[in-house]
Amino acid sequence: MRTGTQTKRGLALVVAVAAAVSMTGLITPAGAQSGKVPGVTAKEIKVGAVVGKTNPTGAPYDQVAEGAEMYFDYVNKKGGIFGKKYKMVAVLDDQTRDSKNLINTRSLVEEKDVFAVIMATQTFAGAQYLVDKGVPTFGWTIQSEWALGPNLFGDKGSWLCFGAGCVNWAPVFVAQKEGAKAAASLAYGSSPQSADCSKAIESTFARYGPPSVLNDRSLSFGFSANDISAGVKEIKDRGVGFVAPCMDLNGAINFNKALKQAGLPNVKWYAPEGYREEVLQQLGPELENFTFAVSFLPFDQAQYSPGMKTFIAEAKKRKYALSEHLLVGWQNAMLLNEGIKLSGKDFTQKSVIDQINKIKSWTADGTRAPIDWTTAHGPTPANDTGCSAFVQVKNGKFETVYGQPGKPFVCIKENPWPASLTEVTYLAPGAAEVK
Repeated sequence: MRTGTQTKRGLALVVAVAAAVSMTGLITPAGAQSGKVPGVTAKEIKVGAVVGKTNPTGAPYDQVAEGAEMYFDYVNKKGGIFGKKYKMVAVLDDQTRDSKNLINTRSLVEEKDVFAVIMATQTFAGAQYLVDKGVPTFGWTIQSEWALGPNLFGDKGSWLCFGAGCVNWAPVFVAQKEGAKAAASLAYGSSPQSADCSKAIESTFARYGPPSVLNDRSLSFGFSANDISAGVKEIKDRGVGFVAPCMDLNGAINFNKALKQAGLPNVKWYAPEGYREEVLQQLGPELENFTFAVSFLPFDQAQYSPGMKTFIAEAKKRKYALSEHLLVGWQNAMLLNEGIKLSGKDFTQKSVIDQINKIKSWTADGTRAPIDWTTAHGPTPANDTGCSAFVQVKNGKFETVYGQPGKPFVCIKENPWPASLTEVTYLAPGAAEVK
């Protein structure tokens, strides 16, 4: 099972991992000679996080670490696991710099002696290092580097398909649902993954319609009104009613403001990220034309999932606003805990990795669409199905759309490509697979 929104996050910066490969290719995995399990003591399991708190898009990646800590606290209050309690020993900001990401990653492993790493940032230069060291790593999947090794566990699976040969069905599905006659895709020119995401959207529009008449892959982070004036004019002249961006929500909002100023107040938007309470509080009416696609259970559907009820209750105890990032951290920590539980009291880094990779249907206690970890590190297998839930702002609140009562996930076959995007099925939270 894949998540239909895997390819939606094409907003990551260019990631250079060659330095990591050359610097770490011959390092012996930690603890391999001594027999000691890194980061594990008689009473503790040490975990560290690298986050891109400082980043050009304003995305709250630090909330992923907060969500993980929240889950660790939840488990610790119940006595921990095998007599040990989790300890988050460090949360390091890589400032969205390749060099800083690698330095911080090495620091967690070599100086902080962690058992596992949480990673949430726009650069993943430390990926190959973590693979070489065999460190269980969990986090926010927006880079192709997540597929480098079996120890890297992204929140939506670890394989991202970019480019014209890939299916990016979620935005095209939304465009059809919203009755668009013509569409456009937008991407950052400085990010190859953002551009490749746009190419996948363009090819999916070409197959299913409506036609994508504008595919602008030349935008820059923090663009000005002058930078997009030509694109705004073309959208107006060509009657575009729907835009699918491969960029952050702030960029989409700013572009949409320019459309409104040009006399286009009703253009519909697909939102690949930004579904969080604080965004709704800050932007309110600006989100009225946006449809958010998510791989997890929308918060307004919590009545169908005891696991989601628990997450929301724990977040409220800490006065945290609900967000995808917070939930991803919670789910990351839960997957680590599950791997340890399945490994038994004599767990090691390798045994945890091996046990997770045997899980065929991971739903994070009914809080997300299922992931098959036996296949989720590689290319989409034959007859695979992707699932997304969709959320819109209605009457000042986020509300799930397109699904069925009790079955909010819309699922569609991704490989091979279906004959039509109307060939969907619906999935309830916690269900192991699409029937």
